[in-house]
Amino acid sequence: MTAEPKVVRTDCRTCKRVTRNEILCEHVAETDPETYHEKDSWQIVRCLGCHTTGFRHRNDDYEQVWEDSDGEVRHTVTTIVYPRVVRNHSGLKGTAWIPALIRKVYRQTLSAYSDTAYVLASIGLRATIEAVCNHLEISGSNLEKRIDQLYKTGNVSNSDKKRLHAIRFLGNDAAHEVKEPKESDLRVALEIVEHLLNSVFILEKKSKSLETVIENYEEFSKLIESCIKSSDTAQAASLGAILGTKRRLVGNNLDTFETQLKSSIDAGTMKYLTLAQVENIGGKDVQLYSIGDVSDLTKSEDDDFPF
Repeated sequence: MTAEPKVVRTDCRTCKRVTRNEILCEHVAETDPETYHEKDSWQIVRCLGCHTTGFRHRNDDYEQVWEDSDGEVRHTVTTIVYPRVVRNHSGLKGTAWIPALIRKVYRQTLSAYSDTAYVLASIGLRATIEAVCNHLEISGSNLEKRIDQLYKTGNVSNSDKKRLHAIRFLGNDAAHEVKEPKESDLRVALEIVEHLLNSVFILEKKSKSLETVIENYEEFSKLIESCIKSSDTAQAASLGAILGTKRRLVGNNLDTFETQLKSSIDAGTMKYLTLAQVENIGGKDVQLYSIGDVSDLTKSEDDDFPF
């Protein structure tokens, strides 16, 4: 008759929480009770939900005993699961879109957190913010000024800026005063940094297929080239006709962008349009444009079109 498998509740790195695990294999070593009595159990465990396999070490220290509120005598039990787990934390999805160095700092910070090295983890969160600033070429003589500059350049909101300053304080306390943060504070700080990475890198990449507002002439010129490439008209057309439904992306900046476009055409930097005649339509002079040869206008997979 096959014996029932021994089941323990422990962390699962896939489920990201405590689950029921069966012990597949176990080695136990116990010291002489006449000296110092403790028992070490090394176990290979498998989650009964997702079947992820891990390694668990349990230490029973029979010298550290106390009586609980029910009058039961208990002893200290310490368990460690390998690989270590940050409980109830799923981590970021799409980290491949985070620049390599920033991704490396982030993962090392998570590793420190899972090992309960909270001082190192808080320093790592601060370093992650520094790495983001470096990648975005955010200037400033210290992190305080660079975080402010992140807000001024539009990379983070004002609320996000305040939260990043909180992490700066947390990291400074850890680095300069060797002050260990509370785990609950560190968890919030981790969520803030992950929000920064998600919004600046991951969502930025994912949202490339979505249309958004055009805010500068560089984006506008890319939009024009895209519209020209998809156009099938051989007749001179107004800027609004060339843009078609993409006109909504420009908003109230059309007149400003058209002035810059004319300057680009005169300077020869806009290769695919030439100025045609001006027509009076409804009492307003409207500039028409002729579309030139677009055979060499190709689109790269890595185009940074904002729409």
